[in-house]
Amino acid sequence: MLTSPVFLEVRYADPVAASSLLACADRLLGVVGYGAERPGGLPPSCPFLPVPLLPVPGGPVLEIWTAASPIRRCQVGPVAGACNGELAFGSLILEEREGAALEDVVAQAYQDIFNFLEHTGCNQPIRFWNYLTAITEEEQGLERYRRFNIGRQSAFTERLRQKVPPAASCLGTHHGASVIYFLAAREPAQAVENPRQIAAYAYPPVYGPCCPSFSRASLHAKGGAEILFISGTASIVGHETRHHGDLQGQIAETIENLRALITNAGTRMARSEDWAIKVYLRDPLYQPAVEAQLTTMFGAQSQRLYLHADICRPDLLVEIEAVAMSMA
Repeated sequence: MLTSPVFLEVRYADPVAASSLLACADRLLGVVGYGAERPGGLPPSCPFLPVPLLPVPGGPVLEIWTAASPIRRCQVGPVAGACNGELAFGSLILEEREGAALEDVVAQAYQDIFNFLEHTGCNQPIRFWNYLTAITEEEQGLERYRRFNIGRQSAFTERLRQKVPPAASCLGTHHGASVIYFLAAREPAQAVENPRQIAAYAYPPVYGPCCPSFSRASLHAKGGAEILFISGTASIVGHETRHHGDLQGQIAETIENLRALITNAGTRMARSEDWAIKVYLRDPLYQPAVEAQLTTMFGAQSQRLYLHADICRPDLLVEIEAVAMSMA
């Protein structure tokens, strides 16, 4: 167990249970709502991002990011956020104007994010969450996810200072606007790859004109404490989907990929209560099967949030991401 305090925490809670967490206004980096409106007790200046994904089972859920030290609010262009000199949180809604190519909208959104990071001094992104409406639908002959990748890579090529891209997830929403939120720091995170998989940013051209720009995980350290961010992880070995149409097979393969990432990060498993796990389900009926496997791996005290979402490959049934808030 670490003796150093954890410098960043995330909590999943319904609006009633979240009231005590929201009371720490001077340390709130940002709040994300799933099926939830802006909480009444949230300070007006605190960033709140509604994400059009519904929790499974139903009922609104808030994702609350808290820093260990006081923060200040920041707004740079369309990006709203907060920072404390060491960490920054930010979010924005993509403005998909009629006639505008999605890749151009995404490239501009990421340019706006980098402008925000430069303003805060925390110019090393460590984790991105991207929620894209109609992710696998075609738009002018090219899948929207592939257009998203082109736009993101364009901004990364111009502005990203890291040798490899940070951890990320990109999931599909069924309605509403596309959104992005992120965490960044003054010091970069250590990228972690999975020996069972080809790095996403080195995928072959069959996945589109531009590779997905993310690392499988990242490990960020500060003052003796470490936080592990695991990107969206699914039933992929090498670069290919495994266990087509087989829910149990895909869950088992995904669990093996999570184990490989934790091992390759050079850490031991965190305590059960230090894990926050987010699960994306193509069908809400998959939840009990995934729950059983996650409880076995991470323990009953881990936080688990299930969301009904589309996944970037139509043959994937489940995707899992995780944060370990105290790794030794």
